[in-house]
Amino acid sequence: MDKRTLILSTIVKSSVLALLLLQGCSRHAEYAAAAAPAHKMYDAAAPAAAPAANAEPESPRGKFLAYEHSLTVDVPEGGVKPLLDKLVAACQADAANQCTLLSSGVQGGRDSSAAIRVRIKRPGVETMISLAAAGGEVASRNTSAEDLEGPIRDNAKRLEMLRSYREKLLALEAKVGNNAEALIKLSQELATAQSELESATGVEARLMERVNMDLLNIAIQSRTQRGFWSPVSHSMSDFASNLSQGIASAITGVAYMLPWVLILFALGFVIRKVWRRARRK
Repeated sequence: MDKRTLILSTIVKSSVLALLLLQGCSRHAEYAAAAAPAHKMYDAAAPAAAPAANAEPESPRGKFLAYEHSLTVDVPEGGVKPLLDKLVAACQADAANQCTLLSSGVQGGRDSSAAIRVRIKRPGVETMISLAAAGGEVASRNTSAEDLEGPIRDNAKRLEMLRSYREKLLALEAKVGNNAEALIKLSQELATAQSELESATGVEARLMERVNMDLLNIAIQSRTQRGFWSPVSHSMSDFASNLSQGIASAITGVAYMLPWVLILFALGFVIRKVWRRARRK
């Protein structure tokens, strides 16, 4: 190995070691750009995170807060599925707020219920809630927020570090020339850096999507059980099944008790016989 190859290999190894050290310290370092606006921090983001850069102006509710809303609606008997269908159709038609249906389901039977979960922009949240409230009575409503400022800033620092490292590797690759061994090592490091860069870019896109889009959970339940005669009618309709269940339980109890009755009878007979013999003596 000539002197030039040895120097190049040493530079590549030093760059790898510096990358590992920076990754270990990035979560504990203080970021000088903490006070900078969010759009300046993410100007260099990849195309996958481009929607975040074009996001609407920040509202007073927080820069990196991910909100989730939960709503429970009581509807009259038979109104569970129609309201669910309205909410699903409204979400699918709301392209302006980029509503995405994540899950929906309905449970039939005596006490029917349904649930729907969507991801939607902030203005569309109130629209969906108003539509749900119009179909019944709001029983509960909750809003929670998760602060993602730490993960977002950590990931932004990691992206900056990876891009800088990739540029350094590309600059070294241009100086290698026809040295096959050095080219192979540089290609391996470039592939690793590019893979980590794509992974970090995907993480950034998901985090910013979580910040810019709200989660909305709507639970729909029937008010059948609130009627005065509903418990009575339910008991009458279940009379036959409850009777058969009671008979089965009684038979099972007798089966468990019968051996003990026989044992106690035999034991009583023996005790009585021994007692009579003792009295005779």
